[in-house]
Amino acid sequence: MPVRAPIIITTALLAAAAVAVPAAPALADPARAAPTMAPGQAGPLTLNCSVHVLPVAITDPGPADQSMWGELCYRGNREPATVQLLVPGATYNHLYWDFPYGDGYYSYVDAATAAGYATFDVDRIGTGNSSHPPSADVTITAGAVALHDAVTALRDGAVDGHAFARVIEVGHSLGSFETWAEDAAYHDVDAVIITGALHQWTPDIDTLAAEDVYPAVDDPKFASSGLDDGYITTRPGTREALFYDPATADPAVVALDEADKDTSTIPELDGLLEMTAEPAAQQPSSQVNVPVLIVVGADDNLFCAGVTEYNCASPASVRAYESQFYGAAPSLTVVTIPDTGHDLALSTTAPLTDAAMLAWSLTTVGP
Repeated sequence: MPVRAPIIITTALLAAAAVAVPAAPALADPARAAPTMAPGQAGPLTLNCSVHVLPVAITDPGPADQSMWGELCYRGNREPATVQLLVPGATYNHLYWDFPYGDGYYSYVDAATAAGYATFDVDRIGTGNSSHPPSADVTITAGAVALHDAVTALRDGAVDGHAFARVIEVGHSLGSFETWAEDAAYHDVDAVIITGALHQWTPDIDTLAAEDVYPAVDDPKFASSGLDDGYITTRPGTREALFYDPATADPAVVALDEADKDTSTIPELDGLLEMTAEPAAQQPSSQVNVPVLIVVGADDNLFCAGVTEYNCASPASVRAYESQFYGAAPSLTVVTIPDTGHDLALSTTAPLTDAAMLAWSLTTVGP
């Protein structure tokens, strides 16, 4: 693969492209709500979505004895050649990428399919409609193995009978860590988008974990779930401070986020810290050998607050630090979204994030 020159997209450049930070968060973006038209077509392209449950493994080698739930969406009568595999973060499920509020305003699925891509929006193992094995078995490595099986299914035509020629893997937070691990182990995707994940934690990460996270069965939502004590979730009322910037948080979104929250596991969270403690050359991201886009909120409370190694308000600063962790990537692009916390897709700046992700996608691996 030819080596690409490094690219840094600044928020000023995105603003110059007429992508503005919304002033009215409760209203749907007209550009997002408008029907999508095919060239020379008089009517709108229909959004087609179908649910698929894939048999996946969580060990390699190992049996495909777990189930991964995913929703395939695309517009029109024919699947595109490229699918974006969407992987949510800790205590989230597929709703992170297709949030049920705002008529598509907070839906990356809507934005990506409008740009011509298919999306396959999954529940990670241990979340949502996917299998919930014992928490001790739900690790970052297990998630990566399951994602590899999903990529294989997408390429082999096991999802909707269509073999996708190209796959862009898109992670958020823990989903980004699993994306690093999956591509490092299998090198089976064409590009990677990393959102809400860098290689340095806030100095307060141990305090946040101790105060804001507890066993899922202690939470009213999961009290009768039958999950073991290794499954965890956020304490009620903590998600806004953890995941949002007050300037771009819609109270209705925060409330629905709490109602729809999901779980993670202690081994997954331990794995996050263990992975980032490794030397740069030994981390999975250093083995990613496809183009990489990083998108982070400038006010991310987990990866930016109190961090001195870089300044999240500056894409150049973030890239200068992060580049040591992507030695095999032919290109590394960094976008920082102003006035935005950890949950990029659920902030009122979501259309700005979507625009950055899709502008890069269209110039890197087209639909």
